[in-house]
Amino acid sequence: MSFDFDAGKYAVYLWPAFAVSVVAFAWMIADSLLMARRWRREVERLQAELEETRA
Repeated sequence: MSFDFDAGKYAVYLWPAFAVSVVAFAWMIADSLLMARRWRREVERLQAELEETRA
């Protein structure tokens, strides 16, 4: 199965739209992963703080 990359006269609009979509998806994925790391660090910090107050 092959993909036809010829977009004809609409290529000028189509390929930049694909590029913008790829960049947007990559940005959303990266931002989600970084935010998850931040929340995990915050939870670990709060758990350590809670354990200190209990001890």
